[in-house]
Amino acid sequence: MNFSIERPWVLYGLLLLIPYVYFMSSRFARIMKNLGPHRSLAKDSAVFTRTRSSFVPSTFLRCLAWVMIVLGAAGISWGANYVPVQKNGRALSLVFDISHSMEAEDAPGDMTRLRAAANYADSLLEHIPYTSVSVVLAKGEGVVAIPLTEDLESVRTLLYSLSPNLMTAAGSSLGKGIETAINSFPVQSSQSGTIWLFTDGEETDGTLANALTEAMKFGIPVTVIGFGSEREISVLAGDGKTQVKTALRSESLEQTIATVKEKYLQKAGDSPTTPDLFYIDASVLGSANKVLDSFAKKAPGSSWQNQVYGSDDETSVVYELETVDRHNLFILLAIVFIAASFIFGELTIPVSYLKKKRIFASSVLAMTFLLSGCSEDIADGASILSGKLNWNRKKYQDSVASFMSVAENAEERGDSAVKDYALYNLATTYLMQNENEAAEKRYKEISPDADEKIKFSTLYNLGILSHRNGDYAKAADYFKNALLVDSTNMNAKINLELSLNEVETHARVQEQVLTPVTQNTDEPNASENSLYSTIREDEQNRWKNQQQETESSELDY
Repeated sequence: MNFSIERPWVLYGLLLLIPYVYFMSSRFARIMKNLGPHRSLAKDSAVFTRTRSSFVPSTFLRCLAWVMIVLGAAGISWGANYVPVQKNGRALSLVFDISHSMEAEDAPGDMTRLRAAANYADSLLEHIPYTSVSVVLAKGEGVVAIPLTEDLESVRTLLYSLSPNLMTAAGSSLGKGIETAINSFPVQSSQSGTIWLFTDGEETDGTLANALTEAMKFGIPVTVIGFGSEREISVLAGDGKTQVKTALRSESLEQTIATVKEKYLQKAGDSPTTPDLFYIDASVLGSANKVLDSFAKKAPGSSWQNQVYGSDDETSVVYELETVDRHNLFILLAIVFIAASFIFGELTIPVSYLKKKRIFASSVLAMTFLLSGCSEDIADGASILSGKLNWNRKKYQDSVASFMSVAENAEERGDSAVKDYALYNLATTYLMQNENEAAEKRYKEISPDADEKIKFSTLYNLGILSHRNGDYAKAADYFKNALLVDSTNMNAKINLELSLNEVETHARVQEQVLTPVTQNTDEPNASENSLYSTIREDEQNRWKNQQQETESSELDY
């Protein structure tokens, strides 16, 4: 069972029970002391017994309520739960072991292990376009050499300059390299992360197992690729003088991976999916195909050569393993205990009913544990509330997980109302992350018979999406349909007018582009007419002058 406390310092609040119990005990002692002299005047001599029997359980129940409040505020979690997270596209982190053992020249072609790893990684990068890639160097510590980028040329430039001299730290910490790679993926990223570790298996701190467990917890597949020969070879240590023996530790790597998988399955139980975690020797024929197949998550039997990895429209669902937060249970128990304390403390119940009070207490406890399981509707409501709170805190990934879980549960029960509400919140969360395609897809899954508020908001947001995409006519249609649901919404009216204006503006621009400069190319324009008129006048004047000269010459002759 996974048990964790998010805020352990809150448990100090339990110390407040000491002054509370002391105060209540002193108050009860004073009340009994004051009633003592008048005991003979009381009509019912059992009043003292009833007072005593009411004080003790009511005080005890209020203390229990405070304990539940403190435990809930401390963030106690236990148990494990799979949270589905939708991912678009892929991100890859290349982790290179650049310790001095990787300088051993026992790779194929008498290359060093590090040079062979660089060549191997370069050949893999050729088959994964549209993928964000980061590079992490593991030597003593893990360092991000290149953050996530789609500029693969910069990655290749670094690959061919890999050397143990890039870092001065001593030793080889593969675990810290994996942890750094996990942290290189942004928390709110919509891309599905994958880690490739290039190593010979030589590590000095034994942190690899814990790091692989952490990667599986976040649903991040890890492929460990081994380089070198299993026959030991001598290399110089970091001091440049000491000779040390090194070899490819395939057996150690495989044993570590098997142990991590076993522990993960013990904690996870029945899992919807398990992240890929395996070791492969780079010298084995077809190893690159296996690595690419795992990266693509494709169906068995299909050819990886026919698939483009990491395309922008690739969508996948990753299940992250999270401990179950139990604060709702503790708050429910606190409410029950407070209510029970008032029942025991304020109501006057005859002594003959004390046995019934015990029965009532047992019933309250039984009801509490029954309610702690919660019905599916209550659980979905709590998940939606949790998603809303995370949305307000801008923890959109957690919100997506909550809303997606509710939508799946509602679909299994056939509860269309809850499903529509969850889908609307899920789509709106995608919209806030600028995942427009995913948001539009979820909006269109909402039933046409949904609640009017959800229906209006869905049409309105679809109009916003269409306007963003430049489809103004479609946006105008969505805003019209939204106004048919709620004709009083001023924002929808304004957006409808803006969309219609955009449609008219673009129509005029198209007309100007398509209209020719002249309708009839056979007819000269005004400037041409003016020019031709001038030429004709000059020709006529010249002809007249020639005629006059001819007539005068004839007369003279």
